[in-house]
Amino acid sequence: MRTIILTLVLLLLALPAYAYTPHAGDRAADLYGRDINSNTVLHLEDLNGQWVFMDFWASWCGPCMGELPNMIEKTKPWIKSGELALFTVSLDAWTTVDDLHDVLKEHGIRYPVIFDGNGWQTVQAAEWNIHSIPATFLVNPDGVIAATNLRGEQLGPALEFFLGGDKPYQPIGLRSSYTQNDDGTVTVRVELGSPTHESLKLKVDYWHTRYIYAEDDPEHENRPVDAEYNDYEDPDIETLVDFGEFADAVYEFTVPAAEDVARTSWSISVMIPGTEDIGSEDDPGIWINDSGRLSW
Repeated sequence: MRTIILTLVLLLLALPAYAYTPHAGDRAADLYGRDINSNTVLHLEDLNGQWVFMDFWASWCGPCMGELPNMIEKTKPWIKSGELALFTVSLDAWTTVDDLHDVLKEHGIRYPVIFDGNGWQTVQAAEWNIHSIPATFLVNPDGVIAATNLRGEQLGPALEFFLGGDKPYQPIGLRSSYTQNDDGTVTVRVELGSPTHESLKLKVDYWHTRYIYAEDDPEHENRPVDAEYNDYEDPDIETLVDFGEFADAVYEFTVPAAEDVARTSWSISVMIPGTEDIGSEDDPGIWINDSGRLSW
């Protein structure tokens, strides 16, 4: 019995500090780490009371570097006014720390950049279940995630909407889970929250991935040489979810089965009410997103 108890204790100690995946509408779990600029330990929760823009990035990440100038430009006015703070986490490793310093110097970055040198195993990225970058989150003064994946042309108008509004924004909620069915289909359950009970516009894309292997690799012992996807240029589902007198709603959809697939993936987007006139005519609105995938 003593051996069993000791084993359980060791397993618990090995678990990450948080079993947490951030979604819009969730309270942001605290993050802390050493800032490479000030060499001091900083906590995300110390910024409660103001809007916070979070960015998980790395100097070796091409899309991150492409977005960095835009992020700095669009957030600067709000930072100067004291209405917004930046809290970022670098997924650089010690092997790329010189490149990270070069980026900080080139762009004059003085805002917090949490860095521990562990790359994809960076503690803060593991605690927030980050699997792709750039990953951005906008946290409201109450510590609740208002939006995710804000970048590009959408970032400026989105900051104006959230920070420049006449009344506080009440974050809508979006999270999803899935069930793998015996017939090869996947049922995805989408949980939505609408504090104002306004209907939410929802779009869903799903697709299958097939790996292509070399002709001289019939047993698929080596890495695939290519991959192909089914066509998903248009949303597979586009609908309006009503709430009535309740602030919560559930929407379910089923991804059809396909043969010889390596992965089934889906993406869920929900338009934030009141943003219909923001953005271009072809791509209006500010959207929050969630996604998932299942490897077969």
